[in-house]
Amino acid sequence: MNESSRLLSSLNPSFSDVAAVHPHLRGLLSDLTLSADGTPDLASWNRFVAAVDRGYRQIAETGFDPAHGTRGWSAFENLFQMSPIPLMEQDYTQLEIWMDSLREKGIREIVDFLGEDVEAIRAVVPKIKLVAANPAAIEAVGIPLSQFKGPIDPGIVNEGSVPGWISQFNAVWNRIPVSRVAFRAATRAGNEFDAESILSAPVLNGEPDFSRAVLTLIDVTNHRNEERRMLELMEAKNSFLASVSHEIRTPLTAIVGFAQLLADEEAGLGEDDRQLMVSSIGQQAHEVVSLIEDLLVVARNELAEVGIIETTVDVVEQLERTLEAGGSFTSEVVIECEPEAPEALGDPGRIRQILRNLLTNAERYGGPEVRVTVAGCDGKVVVSVIDNGSGIPDADRERVFEPYQSAHAVGDQPESVGIGLAISRQLAERMGGTLDYRYENNHSIFSLTLRTA
Repeated sequence: MNESSRLLSSLNPSFSDVAAVHPHLRGLLSDLTLSADGTPDLASWNRFVAAVDRGYRQIAETGFDPAHGTRGWSAFENLFQMSPIPLMEQDYTQLEIWMDSLREKGIREIVDFLGEDVEAIRAVVPKIKLVAANPAAIEAVGIPLSQFKGPIDPGIVNEGSVPGWISQFNAVWNRIPVSRVAFRAATRAGNEFDAESILSAPVLNGEPDFSRAVLTLIDVTNHRNEERRMLELMEAKNSFLASVSHEIRTPLTAIVGFAQLLADEEAGLGEDDRQLMVSSIGQQAHEVVSLIEDLLVVARNELAEVGIIETTVDVVEQLERTLEAGGSFTSEVVIECEPEAPEALGDPGRIRQILRNLLTNAERYGGPEVRVTVAGCDGKVVVSVIDNGSGIPDADRERVFEPYQSAHAVGDQPESVGIGLAISRQLAERMGGTLDYRYENNHSIFSLTLRTA
């Protein structure tokens, strides 16, 4: 080992790191004037220390990390490699030559020439050459760079990606230095995702140079999913508001109409007619009160303010009280219960609210035969509302328990507000129970399961 190598190995490791990054520092080491015992003289040592200091200040100013880049590269080259966004340098020279030949043949627009023909686009894609790709792009495509470089593989063209390719072709044809488009991209393995791409070509002497353009590919799947979710929510809430308006207006119209007739002394109503109208007013008012109660629960539940008490509950008694309270669902409901059905733990008022919603749902959308069973099962109390209707489509059997969702409308019956079943399940869960739906033997069955007292 020579003197300079021995000295380098004895230096602080950080000095050795700098020397490894800056090879010219090794030259400075060889210029050190060493005494007989191997120590450098003061002047040569000060020169070395000053060089090291300059190197470290340069590193601090550039933010350069020797472990993640090459000092000889420009900042843009390091950005290309380290960007978390897929970046690909592409050469469109052969595509431009081909396009020039089309112009000579009288083709005026490349978009009109190719249309949206997938096979035509696949035939053109190999004229684009991939020159380089950063690690993020290699990961997104899912194949090694050695297989990725060169003419573009036409196999990655799918129906969804057609707008992306057309955008690139149009940019080259019309000499547009920067173009952007959203489309459905696909990996080599065929996995599709929502993407946005930006094609950017450097401008030299006022003209874009497509021989070294950079294509940026951004996976925006999460963003698109959120947009779709928000759109669905807005549509659902618009439908919800329309349904609320209809469901409140209908009974109120009846209430106002009957009240006006009752107040009209010249209407000549008999006692039977008067009793029928009073009964109808009560029933319609009950419908409005029930709807408002559900709406209040929705508002409170979103703020976690729904009050739940826990006490011993005779479920059969609560069912009878629900039917006695009135409502369009009260006619011809058959109750079947075990001789000594167990009592449940829960909130009596909330249990009645769930039962009312289930009975209203059966009356509106179920068959003509509605029955309610109450039984003990595996230490639970199970209340099932059963009807002989056509049932809920498979795809909607969980969706109906989501706020502002309704599976269907029957005949002229408008869709419900879409909160009754959602509220009912939430209330059941707040009481430590469950609410589920199944379709068996041509019957719809909503089962409320509560804890046994």
